[in-house]
Amino acid sequence: MFEDVHPWMIPLTFFYMIIIPIGVFSNLIMIICFFINPRLRSPFHILLTLTCLADGIHVCGQIVFVVQLLTNTYSYQSTCYFLNFFPVIGLTIAAPLLMEIGLDRLLAVSFPIKYREFQFQKVLYTSIHLVFPILYTSSILYLGFMERNNELVKCAIPTALAGVSFKVFTLSSHVIYVSIILAYLMTAVLLKFHDTSSRFKAVFKSIGVTVGIVLFGWAITTVSNTFGYFVTDDFEIFNLIQMYSGITVNIAISSNLLIFYTINPEYQMTVKMLLDGSFGKLPTFTDSASELQNLRKNTKSQDS
Repeated sequence: MFEDVHPWMIPLTFFYMIIIPIGVFSNLIMIICFFINPRLRSPFHILLTLTCLADGIHVCGQIVFVVQLLTNTYSYQSTCYFLNFFPVIGLTIAAPLLMEIGLDRLLAVSFPIKYREFQFQKVLYTSIHLVFPILYTSSILYLGFMERNNELVKCAIPTALAGVSFKVFTLSSHVIYVSIILAYLMTAVLLKFHDTSSRFKAVFKSIGVTVGIVLFGWAITTVSNTFGYFVTDDFEIFNLIQMYSGITVNIAISSNLLIFYTINPEYQMTVKMLLDGSFGKLPTFTDSASELQNLRKNTKSQDS
């Protein structure tokens, strides 16, 4: 079965056979929680749910890779692009969404009164946050489409993007990750000086832990991908570096449910009620923005 396969590819097969169902299940439950709990309908939770959707689709991109390894088959790189079209969307849009979530939290703490007003224009406010992720992802997809070729490859997410498109994605990711770190650090510092509700702190802590794990995974991945160009000219070895560096990311994006269930009482309650079938008794929706009025008790309103 694996006669013509590099021996270091074999452990990856078994890793992805385990992580794929875990990642799909974890993010699917997070998405279900959004739909069954009316309290999770704020713009923040919309962005978070879209991130979980992106992560779930991303991890599904390893299915083609596993099938081709098990069957010892290859595909043209151009075919691989289309086979992993949606997983590439999940791959590229997730980091910009995390950045927008960070900006949302920063805005909530910095301008609570104005932020509350934005919650009454949910569609417009959320749409503005989606502009950059959509434009960024569309640009990467366009570059990947223009670079399609007929080279035979083991189809994985990294091989779906060839040449310049993957380099642009890798290098631009560094800028996005730095922006994410700055947004969350600024929010954390501001929270130290303001009296916030326990619910708001739980939300920020859970997303903060998620972002931290994801950033750690992506840091390893992007650094490996960047320096991989300087380490070897062998395409097979470079492909191995890409695949192994993606292990941490796949673990991170498959951990959303575990993190939010452990830290965030809202998701913990929703998951428990989902399991025992009592989610119909969930309380009616109360926009979390109303809690933000207490973020700055000793600060003047922006409108004054």
